[in-house]
Formats: sequence, C-alpha cells, structure tokens
Amino acid sequence: MQESFGETILELSKEDMKLNPKNPVIRMYDDDELIGKFSLKTAEVVENIDLADYDIRFAQKEIRRNRDNWLETWRDYVGILNA
Repeated sequence: MQESFGETILELSKEDMKLNPKNPVIRMYDDDELIGKFSLKTAEVVENIDLADYDIRFAQKEIRRNRDNWLETWRDYVGILNA
C-alpha cells in the first residue's frame, strides 16, 4: 500500500516577474495552495500565508542549493516578457 501525504512545490511565477522584475521571488505551494513567498536573493520569507517552521527550513535549503539556476531562469524569463 502506498500513501501520499501531500505535495510541496517551489515555483517561479510569471505574475511575480511582471509585477516586480527586479525582485526575484519563488512561491511555495502545498497541495496546490499558495502558502508563502521567498526572496531568491536572500532566501528570506517575503510573504507568509500559512508557512510552518519546517516549510521555511525546507524552502531556504532548496533556494540555497538552486539559487544560481533559479536566478538565471528568472532573468531569462523577465527578458522574454519584456521583449
């Protein structure tokens, strides 16, 4: 028997890129519900909707691990959106 206890997703959003292209953020979803936003530059919480301490630790660890790739992707998409 296999069970699932939810799915956590970190996502770069076109909406955030359009609203504030100079301030890269990443959204965190739990079971398709937005629970918070983090700065890609500092890994700090910028919007806490329903984040638990372990959500914050997980997101900060992933941001630090993947920061360079996500920032490059952010810059590429902002360039495409503003072309």
